[in-house]
Amino acid sequence: MPTAMPSKRCLWAALLALALPSLAGAAPAGYVKRLIPLNAPPVALAFDAEGTLFALENADGNVAQLRVIPADGEADASFPIEGGNESSFFIGGMAYDPVGDRLLISDNTTSNGRLYAVSKTGVQTDLEVRLPGMMGIPGIPGIAGIAVRSSGEIFVTTAPFGSPGELRQVDRETGSASLVLTVPELDLGFGAGLAFDQNGDLIVQDADAELFAGRLQRLPIAASGGGLTFGAPQPLLSGMTSSAGVIVDSENDIFTTGVGGLYRISGVPLSEGSEPFDASVYATAVAFHAGDAPFEPFAGPTGGRLAFMGDFGFDPQTHDDFITLLTPAAAEDFNSDGKVNGEDLALWAANYGAPAAQRQQGDADADGDVDGHDFLRWQRSLAAPASLAVGVSASSAVPEPPASVAFLLAAAPFAWQTRKRR
Repeated sequence: MPTAMPSKRCLWAALLALALPSLAGAAPAGYVKRLIPLNAPPVALAFDAEGTLFALENADGNVAQLRVIPADGEADASFPIEGGNESSFFIGGMAYDPVGDRLLISDNTTSNGRLYAVSKTGVQTDLEVRLPGMMGIPGIPGIAGIAVRSSGEIFVTTAPFGSPGELRQVDRETGSASLVLTVPELDLGFGAGLAFDQNGDLIVQDADAELFAGRLQRLPIAASGGGLTFGAPQPLLSGMTSSAGVIVDSENDIFTTGVGGLYRISGVPLSEGSEPFDASVYATAVAFHAGDAPFEPFAGPTGGRLAFMGDFGFDPQTHDDFITLLTPAAAEDFNSDGKVNGEDLALWAANYGAPAAQRQQGDADADGDVDGHDFLRWQRSLAAPASLAVGVSASSAVPEPPASVAFLLAAAPFAWQTRKRR
């Protein structure tokens, strides 16, 4: 029997597996990292308006599993989602539709890209995206990115191998997909992730199909006469390591995924950090749910949640069987482990009196030093479950400190008062 030829996606995965080390991801200081195990590799992620996380597990044949992960717990219910082909289901992406309170899932195993509208309990309808032919092909497969504007408009990008990508707006009733901009104007390559910023403009990420270098563009959008008008695309950044997914948080900070993991795009002008914000062999899908506080270090768990996963080519060496969830740590959780306890007090004691201190050294009030005010904040937070990371119980977060730390706890107020009187 002849051996089947590997897909281009799998070839990329093999090359990356050889070229990349296995990076044990550690979140930066001020963020709590939590891993949510699944039964199969995740291939798409989306948060709904209430903060419930939905994950699509890699399809077995033409059936994928939609896992429901409540904001305060582990993976919960699971619903089967069927692809349009009898033997396979190639998932391109998933997005939450706030207007329909549903999920939109793309399927690229048929000659036309399909977009499924799926309720949060797994009820599935077909919103087929029929695109005009290219080079004699009946339709264009490869829906790469899906995004829904707050005003309800649905956008998708296409990423067929060997052809330029396109940005299209999808009619939510008929499923027809109209071209937004011609290819030379937007000049999309491979991938083309989508996210809306806080101004309602579209952030588009793609990659050069030959070099696989990432690029970000902004497409200005304005409401006009009951519809939308589009400005000229604005280049933001090119030559990026990341090239797979993009989200924009509530502070208009941009996060991208790709080779090496998760990156924060920041600075003036914008730049991609030389080190990943959180490491993975190859991170792809990413989702964000805003909280009541900014998604910033030590802002506390009300600062929102960011989920991402590692997957490329479904190779066991390059995918994760879990989701990585990041939340800002509490101000008194100096070691960012999701618990305010004696270990944090030990850090405070070790750095007591240090000038130009960092938050992770025990500076709970961010005034640049480690002193008694920070101790008092730590002390008050011990019995405050609200200061803990999502999913960590109060009983597990406040253990009895070891004897050495208990001694520090008893002596710290006296030391502070002595220092103040000098």
